[in-house]
Amino acid sequence: MKAYFEHTDPLEKFHWQFLLWERQKDTLFLTLNAPERRNALNPILLNELAYALAYAQYESELRFVRLRAAGEIFCSGADLKAFLGGLEQTSTVPPSQGPIVIDDLLSAFEKPLIAEVTGDVLAGGLLLITGATFVIAPRSCRFSLPEVQRGLFPFQVMKALSAFMPRRWALNWCLLGATYTAEQLAPWGLITHLVETKEEVFPAGETLIELLRLGAPLAMQKGLFAYRRLDALSHAELNALLMELVQSEDAREGILAFREKRSPVWKGR
Repeated sequence: MKAYFEHTDPLEKFHWQFLLWERQKDTLFLTLNAPERRNALNPILLNELAYALAYAQYESELRFVRLRAAGEIFCSGADLKAFLGGLEQTSTVPPSQGPIVIDDLLSAFEKPLIAEVTGDVLAGGLLLITGATFVIAPRSCRFSLPEVQRGLFPFQVMKALSAFMPRRWALNWCLLGATYTAEQLAPWGLITHLVETKEEVFPAGETLIELLRLGAPLAMQKGLFAYRRLDALSHAELNALLMELVQSEDAREGILAFREKRSPVWKGR
């Protein structure tokens, strides 16, 4: 992701075709905005999403990203026709330097990403769910993997799901082309916050952000960095990360604020 974003042009410099963005203080709101295409992931949308996340990653004042979608379907997976060509492009967002693999893209993002799901999620759209830090969804929201019924197979989704549930359970889901509700998936950790209706999703996101703001931004970024690499990092390497944090300005402020019985003022460094 670092190689992708090499300059600091503001987002408003470009024309965005399938992704809406809005910056509010320490939060970047991103909205998949192709409801007529069921918010399918086409090359243009993926490029815009990659650029926006790169911007959020390296813009120090941004702490959080809230991912939303316009329309009744949150995301219907890959737009296979668009990947074969023929999609008219009006986006002026700079192109990525290489292929964009969505799971790798989200794994490289080291700030809290909140998926605020107000519609059903299908096929490869589930990679947005497995790659998010938090997922807020109504209990009845549906998550489907219909690929096998189309002569395809969700290879990447199966791998991503295996980080949350037993591999055989993930395999069975893919083979059956099954549909599950958010309530059914919550015990696996795929959905972190259940609400009753879609109207409650955004307020729940705001409540979550307020709680997250109490924590130190640098500590969260280091924590997400470690989480993405837990299988590869040794205890010695994790201890080294902790020692880095101990020497940070935020850590000194946090300890001082605790002693003085006041709220800390985080600097993110």
